[in-house]
Amino acid sequence: MKTGASGALRRAFTLIELLVVIGIIAILAALLLPALSLAKERARRANCKNSLHQFGLAIIMYGDDHQQVLPSGASNVSADDDHLPVLCSATSNALVQYTTERRLFHCPNFADYFIKAQPMRTPDEQAYGYIVGYNYHGGHLHTPWPPLVGSNVWLSPQKLTDKSSLVVLSDMNDWSPGYSQSFAPHGNNGPVLKAGNDFSNARARGASSAQLGAAGGNVGLLDGSVAWKGVYQMQTFRGSHLWDTSGCWAMW
Repeated sequence: MKTGASGALRRAFTLIELLVVIGIIAILAALLLPALSLAKERARRANCKNSLHQFGLAIIMYGDDHQQVLPSGASNVSADDDHLPVLCSATSNALVQYTTERRLFHCPNFADYFIKAQPMRTPDEQAYGYIVGYNYHGGHLHTPWPPLVGSNVWLSPQKLTDKSSLVVLSDMNDWSPGYSQSFAPHGNNGPVLKAGNDFSNARARGASSAQLGAAGGNVGLLDGSVAWKGVYQMQTFRGSHLWDTSGCWAMW
């Protein structure tokens, strides 16, 4: 302790006191950062919900202009060999006329990834059509497709006059064991994407969205409504028509 000219006492921090302060700051940061990450993710989910709603409105407007018929869910390869997150060129080009931009075809958490990835896809993949960051459930033929697990099957709406509670769009909680890719657009701290060598365990390639840490996803119905669905409320369905278990699996 030292006394200055003014008589005031000055006391320096000891090393132990400094370490205690640093420790308290670290604890506070550890408590606050997850909460901030979750708050950001909740904002992204709201943004995603809005994009899904706009995408759904584009589908409805298309149906209104085409005698209530929904856009085709077929791929460019075949009307039978179709996959939920793939739009044929005709459907993609038609729907973009009803939206302000192609980014609405993607969950905001995945938009940059899919837009950049399109040109880098293999010729075989590009032949199928345009991969979007949502699952499009409308205009697919021969549903219900055979279940991949249990008895979970789904019906594809064909017209706007079909049952209004049918799912027409959903977040891309998808995985493909054959392509070693898995997507979870909404984890607790943001999106999770795994592909190829990203998996630390080769046996985990094609792990489900739930196993990646998905918290849930937005689901859009034929009546135009969109709602959040928690991962524990979701079921697993076939996302590729003619492919076996190596094709697309999806949760909604």
